[in-house]
Amino acid sequence: MAIYVENIAWNRTYFEVDYTADEDEELLLYRTKTDTFLHFDSMREGRKVHGRINITTAQGRAPLEAGDWILSTRIPETYLTDLDTLLSALPHMQGRMENHVRRTLPPRKRDRTDKAHDDELIAKYIPTMGFQSIKEHPYDTSDITYNPEIPLHAETYARIFRYATGYYQYNACLIPRATYLGELYLVLSMTFLKVNRNPRVRRFSLRFREKQILSVCYRVIAFFSHWDQKRVLFLKENGEEPNENMDIIRRRMIERGLDQEFTIVERYRNTFRRFQNILAWFGDMRQIAQAGYIFIDDYAPVFNFLKLNKKTVLTQVWHAGVGFKSVGYARFGISGSPDPFSSGHRSYTYALVGNEHLRDIYSEVFGIEEEALLATGMPRLEHFLDDDVVEAATTKLQGKYPWLDKGRILLFAPTFRGTGQLTAFYPYEAYFDFKRLYEMLERTNSYFIFEMHHFIVYRPVIPKEYRDRIIDLSDESFNELCYVSDVLITDYSSCFYDYQLLKRPVVFYVPDKVTYSATRGVQRSIDEMAPGQICESFDDLLEVLETESYQEKKPDVSSLDRCIEGGMLATDRVIDTVLLGKDVPGVRKEPQ
Repeated sequence: MAIYVENIAWNRTYFEVDYTADEDEELLLYRTKTDTFLHFDSMREGRKVHGRINITTAQGRAPLEAGDWILSTRIPETYLTDLDTLLSALPHMQGRMENHVRRTLPPRKRDRTDKAHDDELIAKYIPTMGFQSIKEHPYDTSDITYNPEIPLHAETYARIFRYATGYYQYNACLIPRATYLGELYLVLSMTFLKVNRNPRVRRFSLRFREKQILSVCYRVIAFFSHWDQKRVLFLKENGEEPNENMDIIRRRMIERGLDQEFTIVERYRNTFRRFQNILAWFGDMRQIAQAGYIFIDDYAPVFNFLKLNKKTVLTQVWHAGVGFKSVGYARFGISGSPDPFSSGHRSYTYALVGNEHLRDIYSEVFGIEEEALLATGMPRLEHFLDDDVVEAATTKLQGKYPWLDKGRILLFAPTFRGTGQLTAFYPYEAYFDFKRLYEMLERTNSYFIFEMHHFIVYRPVIPKEYRDRIIDLSDESFNELCYVSDVLITDYSSCFYDYQLLKRPVVFYVPDKVTYSATRGVQRSIDEMAPGQICESFDDLLEVLETESYQEKKPDVSSLDRCIEGGMLATDRVIDTVLLGKDVPGVRKEPQ
C-alpha cells in the first residue's frame, strides 16, 4: 500500500506531517550526501499517522543539517541482497538505476546520437553502478503520493528562522521535484544564510566571478572595437542555424535593399552542447561590441555579464506565442530561474510579442516594462495562412508520406521535461502504451505523428509492428505538419498558439499536471485557459481521440484573443520600428 500525505504544517520549530499508511510503512527524512535517515516522532491511530520533527534538535543537540532532506521510505535490507531480488520486489527501481548510470557515466563513453547503442551501454552498467547506487542510497519515493494542494502551493511552507540579531538565517523550503519518469517527490531543503549587504555582488559564487572577468574582457574588447550604428548582428547561442523569426527578418531586409544601408552579420553557435573555446566567446564579444543593432531569439547567456553600449539596440525576437509553462522571471524562485540582477533578459531594449494581449505576460517573463514589448506579430507566422504556402507544404509532405491523406492525422507536439537544453527529455515509457494506441488508430483509421521539441535528444522508440501508423517526424517543419494534421495534441507548449490560427481542435495531454506545475511552474492555469479538451491520463487521451469528443469544447474568447496575430506585416513592422525608427500604429503601447 502507498503512503498518502494529507497535510504538512509548521508549528513553531516543528515540521509536521499527517499521512495514512499501513502499520509496517513509515515516512522518513533522508539526506543522500550523508546517507542519513531521520524518523519523525509519530502518533498512530489505525492507518492515520501524525509525525513531527523539531528542526533545532533533529540530530541530537544540533539542528537539521544543511542540505536536501527527501521525504521517503526505506528499502528493506532483504531487498538489497542482489539485483534480481531488488527488481522482483521493486521493479520501478530499474528506471532509477538507468537514470543514475546515464547521469554518472563519463560523456566520452556515451553516444547520444544512437539511442539503441546508448541503451545497451546503460544496461551493461546497471548490475554494477546502478545497483550499487541503490545500496548506497536505499530510499524510495515511488509509493508516496500527496494531496495536490501541497506541491502546488509549496512556497507557502517556506520558513525563515532569524538569529544573532537577524544577521544570520536558517531557512526551510519545501521543494517539489520529479523523477526521470515524472513521479513527484518532495524535499525539505535546509540552508544557513548570512545577510549580503550588496545583493548585486555574490562574493562566494565562482560563476559570479567568471562573469566579472568576462565583463572586464568585454570592456577591453569594446574599447578597441569600432562601434557602427549601421551594423546589424543576428546572434544565436543555442544552435548553429538561425531561428525562423531571425532568418525571416534578415531575408526581408535584403528583399527591401536594406543590406545596402546596413551591414548584416550573422553568428550562430551552440554554447550548451559542447566545450566552448574562450576564443569563441571573445569572437562573440567583438561582434557584439561593434553592432549598433542586435537581434537574438531565445536565451543568450552572453548578455548575463555584458554592459552594452547605451546606443546599441538589443531586440529579443522571441519565437513563441503564449503557452502555459513558466519561463524567465515567471519562474523566479524555482530552481534554474534567472538572477534578479544580472540576467540577460534585463538587457533587452525591445522584445517582440504576437499581439497587445501578450504584453503583460512577457513583461513578467523578461522582467522589463510593458512599453518595451513591441506588438508586431510574429515574423515566422507572417505567411502561415497564405494559400500558396499551405498548398506547397501539403504537396511536399504528401509526396514524401503518401499515407497523410489516407486517414485522420493526429499531431503530437509536447514541450520537454527538465530544466533546459542540457537536461531536456520526455518520458515516453511512462506516458504511452504503444500497443493500445495502435489499436485505437486502426479502429479509427488514424495516424499518430510525434513531433518532438528540438532540445530532446532521444526520440521515441516505436516498435516495428506499429510503425505504419505511429511515426516520428520530428525532423520535419512543425508549421508544415500543422497543415496536414486534423488534430494537435500538446501539453504546456505554446505551439497551440500557431495551431489556433488554423481553427482546428487541440487536445492537451497532461498526465503530470500536478508534478509539472509544481516543479517546472506554469504561468497560467491549464484548467482555466486551455482552448481544448484536457486529458490527465492515457485512458482519457484514448477515449477523447477515439470518440472525437475534442470537437465539443470550443476555445474561450479570451484564449483566442491571445492567439490572434496583428496582421500579415510582422516583419516589416519589426524593421520599420526597430531599424528605421518609425512610429508604426499598434506596435508600441499606447500611453495611459
